[in-house]
Amino acid sequence: MVFVFCETKDGKLKKSAYELSCLGYSLAQELKEPVAACLISDVEGGDFSSLKDFGVSEIYLYQGKELANYSLTSYAQILSTLIKEKKPSLFLFSHSSLGRDLAPYLAGKHSAPFLTDIVSLEIKGREFFVRKPVFAGKVYQELKVSGDKPIFFSIRPKAINPTECGRSEPKIIPMATGELDLRIKVREVLKEIREFVDLTEAEVIVSGGRGMKGAENFVLLEELARVLKGAVGASRAAVDAGWRDHSCQVGQTGKTVAPSLYIACGISGAIQHLVGMINSRVIVAINKDPEANIFKVADYGIVGDLFTILPLLTEEIRKLYE
Repeated sequence: MVFVFCETKDGKLKKSAYELSCLGYSLAQELKEPVAACLISDVEGGDFSSLKDFGVSEIYLYQGKELANYSLTSYAQILSTLIKEKKPSLFLFSHSSLGRDLAPYLAGKHSAPFLTDIVSLEIKGREFFVRKPVFAGKVYQELKVSGDKPIFFSIRPKAINPTECGRSEPKIIPMATGELDLRIKVREVLKEIREFVDLTEAEVIVSGGRGMKGAENFVLLEELARVLKGAVGASRAAVDAGWRDHSCQVGQTGKTVAPSLYIACGISGAIQHLVGMINSRVIVAINKDPEANIFKVADYGIVGDLFTILPLLTEEIRKLYE
């Protein structure tokens, strides 16, 4: 059996759940095994029926108020019990902050192989061939792994295009959590009110760097992001200057994104930033320096004053939506 761990938020599946399910189904077809989704939901009564279009045959569903906040020890306890019972051949996770924490812990607990930040995964016989970026994305490494124990993989978000791959009627199996090992008790959660979608989920990202010259000028990016129904990102320089929160940072020490459209405004194009957005489908760069490194990776470039260009660009795009 092939397991995929589907992350949820507020009782809804994240986009990565469909990406993993699609990949899991294609691998399960090669292995001639079923694919099952593992869900730990923070909301009771969530609707996960959309997985029926991605070949999932079973959904192991854990729900409860005690699961409202992620806990490594409790999540690992739940999934370890399931692994021992079902003995999956593969377990796929998203290379998210949760997946980067949970997957290696589980792999170590089961003395199993774990490969991280995978951008492609193929199977030949009982051997798995993977491709992953190393050295800040400067090169790609190809690896082969095999074994009898469950093999754990974390897949880079948006590395897989989630297309409908096999209609099914998944059987939802409610699972008991048992007595959880809650070593940390969350007393209070203060949620940030966000106007824009999460960077890793966004199809359009408008990012600003040192060239924005101040936090007050990010309003220009916000206006463009609203028109495009996207999100606002930032380079490390902008975050270090205190212009944006770290949750907006794109790059090696921030978030790795792969939107359909990435607009870089006033960003020079340091390798630490490029590694976080290089897999964007279309990259547009706006910079007054024609020699800026960002233009080397951009599909389209505009050389000029972004404070003049951004209002004009926003207005013209707004007209297209009217």
